[in-house]
Amino acid sequence: MEHKELLYYLEHVGKDPSRLIFEDELTGLYNRRFLFNYFQANITWDALEKKPVSLIMMDVDHFKTINDTHGHDVGDQVLVWVAGLLKEVAGEENLPIRYGGDEFMILMPRAEKKEALNLGERLIQTVHDKPALPEGMDAEIALTLSLGVATAPQDAQDEKVLIQKADTALYFAKKTGRDRLANAGEIAPQNVFVKTVLQQLGQAKIAGRKQQLSKVAEALKRFGRRQSQFLIAEGAAGMGKSMFLDAIHRSLSRSKAILQIKVAGVPQELYRPYYLIGNIMIALLNLSEDKGESVLSGFTPEETASLSPILPQMSKAGGSPQSDQKIYREGIFASLIKLFQGLVNSRHTVLLIDDLHFSDEATLLLLRRLVLRQEAPLFVCGAVTETGQSPGKGPFGVFARFCETHGPELGLQKLTLPPLTGADIVSHLEDIFPRVNLPASFGDELEDLTRGNPLFLSELVRKLVMDGKISLSGHQWVVQPLEEGYLPRSLEEVVRQKIQALDEEEKELLNQISVFGDQVSVSALTGSAEKGEAQVLEFIDKAVSQGLISSDFQVNDETVRFLSTRVLDITYGDISEDLKKELHERVGSYQESLYERELLPSAATLAYHFKRSANQEKARSYEQSQAVRDNEVFSAEEAVQYTGESPLEARAEETPLDPESLEHVPGLLRGILLAVRNIKLYPSGSKSIIQANEQIMEAISGILEKNEFLTFFQIENALSVNTESIDVSEFKSTADSFIKFLGQLELKGLGFKKGLTIEELGLLVETFGQIKREAIQKDFWQRFMVQNQMRHIELTQVQYAVHTEEGRERESEAVSQPDKGEPDIAAGVAAAEGRLESGQAAYVPEFTRSLLNAARSIKLYPI
Repeated sequence: MEHKELLYYLEHVGKDPSRLIFEDELTGLYNRRFLFNYFQANITWDALEKKPVSLIMMDVDHFKTINDTHGHDVGDQVLVWVAGLLKEVAGEENLPIRYGGDEFMILMPRAEKKEALNLGERLIQTVHDKPALPEGMDAEIALTLSLGVATAPQDAQDEKVLIQKADTALYFAKKTGRDRLANAGEIAPQNVFVKTVLQQLGQAKIAGRKQQLSKVAEALKRFGRRQSQFLIAEGAAGMGKSMFLDAIHRSLSRSKAILQIKVAGVPQELYRPYYLIGNIMIALLNLSEDKGESVLSGFTPEETASLSPILPQMSKAGGSPQSDQKIYREGIFASLIKLFQGLVNSRHTVLLIDDLHFSDEATLLLLRRLVLRQEAPLFVCGAVTETGQSPGKGPFGVFARFCETHGPELGLQKLTLPPLTGADIVSHLEDIFPRVNLPASFGDELEDLTRGNPLFLSELVRKLVMDGKISLSGHQWVVQPLEEGYLPRSLEEVVRQKIQALDEEEKELLNQISVFGDQVSVSALTGSAEKGEAQVLEFIDKAVSQGLISSDFQVNDETVRFLSTRVLDITYGDISEDLKKELHERVGSYQESLYERELLPSAATLAYHFKRSANQEKARSYEQSQAVRDNEVFSAEEAVQYTGESPLEARAEETPLDPESLEHVPGLLRGILLAVRNIKLYPSGSKSIIQANEQIMEAISGILEKNEFLTFFQIENALSVNTESIDVSEFKSTADSFIKFLGQLELKGLGFKKGLTIEELGLLVETFGQIKREAIQKDFWQRFMVQNQMRHIELTQVQYAVHTEEGRERESEAVSQPDKGEPDIAAGVAAAEGRLESGQAAYVPEFTRSLLNAARSIKLYPI
């Protein structure tokens, strides 16, 4: 595998590379993708005091009237005209951008607020001086712009808030008459409360989750002591499960010492084995500075090939199973364990998994093994929908069975998210609207109406704000009298009202997102819909503002997803059956083109979409091919027994040596020790060295005539051969010397495979004799095997735990004072296992502070 092939896959999986451009097709300006990429790659957000950045956001006043009056062709020409004026005014240092629809920006790196305000005023005047003259029109069209200006760090500390501040200022400019500029830092909150409240809805704290969040805080404390955790939050649809995970994510996101991965179960994957851990691996690889190259360099060709069924770009020749399918399947499991551990590198790792009930069984068993191995602290926190189903029944049976069977050994904890009470609702409203004057029994009435559903409540609050029913009067929030029947009676009614506000093309795009599933990249949505990206982005902004979907930029593309699974279900459920079939075939055919370019990891999603289309022939074809593939890579009965060790160790466990082969062991051990001594005493190539190697080779060959593998392991100062303890009483001195020898080399295991060559053996013995102890760093022996193509030798390196004296003292203090949570966490961090590199050690104080802060602030739960 060439690493560049993996890099291409990581950047483009699930996306349409032909659409991943940085230039707007109509105007030639930079586009939104460029803006977000620039924010991530070029702005140092923690050094803004020395290098501020300003953003001017604008749109064309009354652009809809221009479009309706003169047609879309004239409208497009107007946009091109405005783009030309932006280029003229922006100069060489600043970056004009088309954000979407008739919205534009000028990004000004290294620019203070005053410079941005001056440029904005020049732009307004230039537009006045140069009216547009579209082709084919006799009269000019006088244009005006409304502008909002924001600067970081003065107004914001990150790109998301910077855009929100500029957008809010733009909103104020339009609200106060248009054709003007507004400074985000000079706007009174009461003048833009509708905009700011809607932006803050997702960040609001909420009551009613104290007990659940206390359990999370306790789990975080144990996690701080390097105890792996498996926690499940369950609740009915709309109970805020996704928001619950988001709260944990935000609480921990301030620490660089904690590695966080957030993924979700995907029903369109049809429970394909390892699909979910594959998505986790992609996220880990993308977070890695070198995209996993250093970790993967320590993989043998066989291990790399074992990854290819899950990450297709890993090996062009590795997709076919060996003659022994059991060994092939175990190799996949072990290689995934090794890749995960290499990427996390002993760091505290948090996996936040939404819709975990859609996980495949292979991923669940692999997570189980990672937790049980305790080699790196792992916190698996999943959100699931309550089903009431018993294990083995329905689509949730796999997960229910897993919890019932393996929950006790994992210490799996479950917490339930109950409906909100009237008091909870009042507390929530008072948090969003300080000192709000609520009508009597308002909380109880909303509890009866929403049945305590946080999602429904959030939508009602959004409606009240947008309709002006909650307003700011002076310094007092006031709820206006509500006429009978004003509030929708169900969440379905709210969502359908929002959908009805969309035009037909916008409804078609929303329907297409629902057919894709919970989320889809903008490039894939644009490609499958065969529409211009600017049009798609304009729709996305409108749907986001209405609370139907959310949008987030990842790697090189935006990803849109429904605000909740319930909103998705309502949207999809209202599509006619004939239209569903048509859309599923369109999406299936489009994804088929990505699959053919190896930009989808499997055919499972194709089977899913064609199954729901009129093309049942394709559905059967993809279902059959995927079923064969699934059986090749995974067997639940086998996977339960996997240890996660290398296949050599696992295979040796099943193949103990026969008595005749065991007779060769004492002589072989003496031969290895003698050969290593000769390397130290005699020059390379001497007769003594050659003879010693030949004697070792003869002994090993005698054993491998009847066995596929030969392994030696030191386990608690005892010697095992093919993982079976053997009686060494007759050669105890030799066995003890061999165990000590392995320890000096920082090896816990040495193995040979059938096919071993004298050249491989000679190089191994020579290295054993010449290596210096200080040269044996982490993964040294793995790299040695790969670099020298040792295909018939297996070396298993020891991983030591480092406990500092300070750590021991703190740990002792924590044990003696169990009621004190803070020393508890500090001790766990100080006594962390694994060699800490200097860079990692520097994160320890920050990690401690972050976990303490998280345990305190986790009670801030957003709806």
